Amino acid sequence: MLGAEMMLLLESCPLAALMVNAAGFVMFANAEACTLFDEADTLNGTNVADLLAGWPLDKPDGSPVLLRSRAGETRSCNIRVSPCSGSGEPITVVWIEVGGPEKSAGLAVREANLRLRYVIEMLPQAVCVFDAKDRYVLWNQKYAELYADIAEYLTPGIPFEEILKISLAGGSIQEVVLDQNAWLSERMAKFRQVASQEERQMKDGRWLRYDDRRTPDGGAIGMRIDITSLKQREEWLRQLFEANPMPMLLCDGDSLAILEANHAALQFYGYERSVLLAKAVCDMHAEGQGEEFAARLRNLDGDCEARTVWRQRTAKGREHHVLIYVRLLHEGGDRRLLLTIADVSDRVLAEAEANRLAHHDVLTGLPNRMQFYKALDEALKPQADEGLVVVYCLDLDGFKPVNDTFGHAAGDEVLKMAGERLLSAAAGHLVARLGGDEFAILVKTTGQADTDLAERCISAFSAPFQIKGFSIGIGVSIGIAAASVTDGDRETLVQTADRALYRAKSSGRNTWRIAGDELMPALMTAG
Repeated sequence: MLGAEMMLLLESCPLAALMVNAAGFVMFANAEACTLFDEADTLNGTNVADLLAGWPLDKPDGSPVLLRSRAGETRSCNIRVSPCSGSGEPITVVWIEVGGPEKSAGLAVREANLRLRYVIEMLPQAVCVFDAKDRYVLWNQKYAELYADIAEYLTPGIPFEEILKISLAGGSIQEVVLDQNAWLSERMAKFRQVASQEERQMKDGRWLRYDDRRTPDGGAIGMRIDITSLKQREEWLRQLFEANPMPMLLCDGDSLAILEANHAALQFYGYERSVLLAKAVCDMHAEGQGEEFAARLRNLDGDCEARTVWRQRTAKGREHHVLIYVRLLHEGGDRRLLLTIADVSDRVLAEAEANRLAHHDVLTGLPNRMQFYKALDEALKPQADEGLVVVYCLDLDGFKPVNDTFGHAAGDEVLKMAGERLLSAAAGHLVARLGGDEFAILVKTTGQADTDLAERCISAFSAPFQIKGFSIGIGVSIGIAAASVTDGDRETLVQTADRALYRAKSSGRNTWRIAGDELMPALMTAG
């Protein structure tokens, strides 16, 4: 089936034109061809050999041939033959101009103009062509449909500026125009540039892109592209960006300067938009992390899933722990980075608290048995600075009657206060609660063991505990054992200190005892 656009073009052509199939029969003839061959109705189905002498021709392009009318008359003509693609079978278009060889140049020009018209009709955009004096030469059907308000005034030779004035005067111009004189002056100035491109919104909400370019002969070609769907997608993406509940930043891929920030980012960082857009994405990082983060972004060659927890500070100085997801974007020749920030401060704090609880006593907040033994193992590792590792095992004297008399709540208060007093007496050394009313202190020293520490702990319990109006007096017994770093054994050291503790209790309590000289001769001397 012949294309409607092709038939429309041939019908409007000032030359006689035939469309011939592979078998040599006419499939379509325009009005000029019917007149030329004295056929009032149609030439469809006629063998082209009956119309053109010597068909098929050896030299069809510009060669003079004889044409035959239905009355048998012959006339000289020039023809050109063009193949036509896009249909189901091979089709040939025959252009005919009556006259001798001197008219072949005119035939070529007309054929070229027709080809140009056919080309612009095939384009999906609205297209118009102007001469060096800014007068209309050609335009396609899409252009006429786009500007239906001035289509009736479009004629070859009419100036572009006159068409604009007609549209303004009629009040039917599709663009939003506030000041007609200013608009006309601006529009013509841009049109006369070597190349100009701009986007305009129509009254009905559509968006058009005007693309005007000058040709070497001083003329111009204009294209009008409907970009409404593109603008809608841009608006949807903008709304998704702006309404996203997670902070999002768009930055330059090289300088890392922040180009855009959504509402959630402004709230999260606490900056005014102008202030935040004057920063780089690494400026909010905690000291020492900004340079590392910037280096990672500059070396990024693809999307980056967040794995590193970064520390960032807000405008008020509050520190947050964040994960940052990065998407690499390309905008023309520019490299862009889209950052999505996830605040994981609660998770990090929860993990830290869980880790603390795993290694600390819930009641007193002191390191628990697990943390004590971990610290003891670390202290006994052979290192360059050898010395003594000293363990103090402590047990509260008279604590059981507190629970029996005043209840477990009062007992818990006594344990918490006992931990605080031991922590103060330890002067920075590790104090742990091993369980119940048992405590331990770990000391590593390069000199003599500090036996004064035991005296300070006993003195710390000289004052009674004030619990709910009651004065509760308890004491503490202490066993001490030490071992060198090179020879020390964790289990032996703790058991030895524990045996010394029992000796202290057997000696009347509220006192301290040192392990035997087989383990710590230095302490025996100091004691």
